[in-house]
Amino acid sequence: MSKNYCPRCGSLALSSHDGNQYCCEQCDFELFRNAAAAVGVVLVHQQHILLVKRSKAPKAGMWDLPGGFVNPGETAEQALFRECQEELAFELNCPLRYLGAWPNLYAYKALEYPTLDIFYTVTLASRPNLTADKTEVQDITWVSTAQCGALDMAFTSGGQAIAAYLKRPQ
Repeated sequence: MSKNYCPRCGSLALSSHDGNQYCCEQCDFELFRNAAAAVGVVLVHQQHILLVKRSKAPKAGMWDLPGGFVNPGETAEQALFRECQEELAFELNCPLRYLGAWPNLYAYKALEYPTLDIFYTVTLASRPNLTADKTEVQDITWVSTAQCGALDMAFTSGGQAIAAYLKRPQ
């Protein structure tokens, strides 16, 4: 946090000793900088993984896994179903398999937001008909699992999720 104004009293007396917990010296208000929850999915069909090219900052034009932030009141699974519908016009209605969670930094408009990115895998029996929402996704591609290791992903956590998927016993 660059300007440490207290959200309760407005004074410039908000300080932190660790960058996570802030305390106002005027009114004793405490503020915690917690990680935001985000979700992603490794969609697999016949040894190919679906990637989306981001339309928006941050990392516009880079490859990513489908997903996004969890809205207040949503479960991680609900958020993933919503994001697949929004980004790809795809109704993901099959069982999700938990893959793992990795911390990430989401740099947006001069701020870095800590996130915890939760990933699932889904193996599809048939390749779905996908329609990219161009405001969210520039392009869609299926990449063979043999080529996934060489990809430059938008976020470290997406690369970690793909690496974890590739290391799993099949």
